[in-house]
Amino acid sequence: MTPRLPAPRSPTWVVAETATAAAFSFFSLLAITRAVGPEAAGLGAVAVAAFLLADLACSSIFTDALVQRASLSEHHIRSALTAQVLAGVGWALALALLAPVIARLADAPEVSPLILALAALLPFSAFSGATAGVVLREQRYRLLAMRALLGQPLGLLAGLLLAALGFGAWALIAQQVTATVATFALMLAFGRMPLRPAIVRRALADLWPVAGPQILSIIVTAGRYRLFVLALGVVTTEAVVAVCNVAFRLLDSALGIVWGSISRLSLPRLSALQANRAGLAEAYGHLAQLQALMGMPIAAGIALTAPDLIRALLGPVWIDAAEATRLVGWVAVFSFSWGDPGSLFVALGKAKRNVLLSAVALAVPLGILLVARPATPFGVAVCWASSTVVVGPWVVWLALSELKRSPLWLLGRIAPALVATAAMAGAVLLLQETFARDLPPLTRLVVSVVAGALVFSTVAWLALGRQPPRGLRNPGPVAAE
Repeated sequence: MTPRLPAPRSPTWVVAETATAAAFSFFSLLAITRAVGPEAAGLGAVAVAAFLLADLACSSIFTDALVQRASLSEHHIRSALTAQVLAGVGWALALALLAPVIARLADAPEVSPLILALAALLPFSAFSGATAGVVLREQRYRLLAMRALLGQPLGLLAGLLLAALGFGAWALIAQQVTATVATFALMLAFGRMPLRPAIVRRALADLWPVAGPQILSIIVTAGRYRLFVLALGVVTTEAVVAVCNVAFRLLDSALGIVWGSISRLSLPRLSALQANRAGLAEAYGHLAQLQALMGMPIAAGIALTAPDLIRALLGPVWIDAAEATRLVGWVAVFSFSWGDPGSLFVALGKAKRNVLLSAVALAVPLGILLVARPATPFGVAVCWASSTVVVGPWVVWLALSELKRSPLWLLGRIAPALVATAAMAGAVLLLQETFARDLPPLTRLVVSVVAGALVFSTVAWLALGRQPPRGLRNPGPVAAE
């Protein structure tokens, strides 16, 4: 029998995107970083962080508002697309002007041309971001998944090619350029967007109550890591920046994809249920369970295998990243215990809450970093992880207040993930201290990953009643393809 691909709107595509993007992001970071060395990797990290921060400011302005609005016309779509591309042009010019300033602050003149090369991508990324909002509204998950399924492998190939040719930090730039161009090409070819520019003030005014607060929240939330790296480049050396970037990106590359995938499932579903609080709470619980099942084992797995991971894939010169990775990994497990409050607040038209929460999450680690000025990767990791510990309880309280549910209700939803993750951690630790104790790092890493995956999947399947997570079920029909 000929195998059939899932339907274009099947949530299975989100899982496929998550797995593919996590794997390629992870191994791209390791492969390119190892090929170019710590100093070049640090330079590339600063340049990419500056680009991604500007990219957030122009490529996500109206994306969530296009998903959330109950009644959407062509005027809304054309106006949002035009305004977002113009914002991309403006931010490209601003980033080009700021490139020498960033280079001076980082005491690295080589950073300036790297940033200039990336700045030209911003208008194209802005177009892709607006198109993605309409595609997500229609729940065309297959097209969204293609961004990772095609862009990530192509980016890895481009980065490795330049690294092999001896271009150093330019390898990281090539990776980013290739992924961005691939996404633009997909959205242009298959996004079915009206390409006639237009600015209708009334249409923008309809979108702005959600778009305004949400873009501020996105910039701060998703951009806080980039700001943190930029600040880190000011207070410490390029070598420490590179080590910390590896430690954080090991998790960010994988877990960031989980957050993004859950958001793509949550926002359209919760927005459609904004007038039905009982249905909204049920959908939130299912999605919180799915998020925990996806994120907790990845975060715990990286924390458990961090020393072997660093030694096997990067070599002993990067071993300082191991303890930092372990710390942020265990804190990340905690962060997957409360679902996706950000999408909940957007769906309810309360995006201003996301601004406040993201501001606190940014201020806490930056403030500790600038005051403590840690000199070791582990000290930097403590600064970075502090925001999750501070903001977490507050976020849980706000979300459950909106849902009119108790903490025990939420605990019941994520219990399968907690039980399976605990079983996985116990099995891996026992294995590492007995049978795998004297194995080489790479062998011990492989054995630990295989054993951990088997234990987690078995326990989770039993805890779910031998059924797939309900968050993976298609909630119902939408408009025809």
